[in-house]
Amino acid sequence: MDQIRKFRRITMSAALVAAAGLGIAACTSSSNPTASTTSSHSGSACKSGAAPGVAALPGYQVCLWAAATSTANHPDNVVISGSNVFIGWQNITAKDGTDTKTSTIAEYTTGGKLLKSWSVRGHTDGMRVDPTTHLLWVMCDEDGNPRLYTINPTGGSPTQITLPPTPHGGGFDDIQFVNGMAFIDASNPALNGAGKNVFPALYKVTLSGTHAVLTKVLMADAKATTIIPPVSTVTLNLTDPDSMMVDSQGNLILDSQGDSEMLWIKNAGTPQQSVSVLTVGTQVDDTVFPSSAKGCILVADNSSGVYSICSDVWIPGSAYTDAPNDSGVIGFVGTLSLSSGLIQPIVVGIANPHGMAFLPQ
Repeated sequence: MDQIRKFRRITMSAALVAAAGLGIAACTSSSNPTASTTSSHSGSACKSGAAPGVAALPGYQVCLWAAATSTANHPDNVVISGSNVFIGWQNITAKDGTDTKTSTIAEYTTGGKLLKSWSVRGHTDGMRVDPTTHLLWVMCDEDGNPRLYTINPTGGSPTQITLPPTPHGGGFDDIQFVNGMAFIDASNPALNGAGKNVFPALYKVTLSGTHAVLTKVLMADAKATTIIPPVSTVTLNLTDPDSMMVDSQGNLILDSQGDSEMLWIKNAGTPQQSVSVLTVGTQVDDTVFPSSAKGCILVADNSSGVYSICSDVWIPGSAYTDAPNDSGVIGFVGTLSLSSGLIQPIVVGIANPHGMAFLPQ
């Protein structure tokens, strides 16, 4: 019943924002491609173009940050590293890599200027920069036959890393670095006859030359403590491990998208590891935790291009999440309560939001 009430609240909030057009903050179109518009509460003026059909609450400005092209389209992941932004464009590729087509990994300035790009075979999904080596890790083919690449942004071609066979039968989705370790999550698992995932959901990965060595970190049927009262211990059944994030306290967060659950993993990969689970009202994809009140969240709309949501009213350390087009409600970006799982949309109308990253200003 609580799950139903949360879902209804999300749906009603999104519908009210869209229907009432509360504080439409989308950029206006212009025949001059260098023209920009500003908002009294925006962290940045529009640089690339309008965001037609997108509505935002007062205090937020939405702009098209990077448009899709014939060779770079269907963006999924966004990574900000220093003064550079990396976008993973999936193009039209099979999620299990069986069509042998390629995705495009592109590097931009924070202002949206394209610097360079690489092609990798497969359907790109997870992507992070290793804070120690500064190599970009790119995971492809989350549904099966996964491929892992490392890219040196200063030059050179992508290097493919050999992965061991996947015990769960699917692929790997996201990559995250925390506590000096690299983690990948096991997506599209094969379920047993009872609908249970009895395989590892999360691995630590270390590289030995061009080979990856995996160590299981979390089983899909592990125990976890509920965050929403009454607090209790539950047995998980993670059927859809997806995005991973790190919150402002350094905890690893794993989103089991199809289960509408988010896991907070404290001290991930150590003997002190503990797991808490938050049930949210609908499927969500990515979550960011702004580090400052002023800045922009870059959002990859898998149906079009990359948008920027700029403001000077972000709440540092708070959670902002998004829902893709298969979540059961209109696509949105909103605030997520970490104590109740309730979500309040702040932007609606982005057709299929996926990866996000925060760019402070």
